[in-house]
Amino acid sequence: SHGNTARLATYYGDNALCKLCGVIAADESRHEMAYSNIVDQFFHRDPNGAMLAFADMMRKGIVMPAHFLDDGSHAASNGPKANLFHDYAAVADNIGVYTTHDYADIVDHLVARWKVADHTGLRGDAAEAQEFLVNHSQRIRRLADIQAERRARDRKRGKARSAAFSWAFNRQVPLQ
Repeated sequence: SHGNTARLATYYGDNALCKLCGVIAADESRHEMAYSNIVDQFFHRDPNGAMLAFADMMRKGIVMPAHFLDDGSHAASNGPKANLFHDYAAVADNIGVYTTHDYADIVDHLVARWKVADHTGLRGDAAEAQEFLVNHSQRIRRLADIQAERRARDRKRGKARSAAFSWAFNRQVPLQ
């Protein structure tokens, strides 16, 4: 997502934001490489345990630290049920910075990297986890398509949502 934001920043002429996002994207890439190498070892040393742990993480979902951020004004500007992270994520998805399909691509990358489909001789519960993981990105893509259809239907019906963000001078930004 930081790489996509950097590309948008370049397009709109914000070189400082581009550079900042580029540095963050490079740092995220190094984190991904380190975590992937660690999990490589898990799959090498304990394929059953690694398969179960990976499936458990995917079933529970990954909660980003930003999920808990609050600027102290989002709910006041957008209603008590407004969630800053959910609204921000909707905008990011809407403009292509980070989409549900991107998430599915990451799942595909990890499943391929750790050769999830190629592991043989797994215990029953680990074999079930393997089947779940191999098909998980397809489920994510189906849900993304359903979500996109709902957004399009809501826009046609005039139910398009927006939210005000304090850092955008409380300007209303489309969420769909």
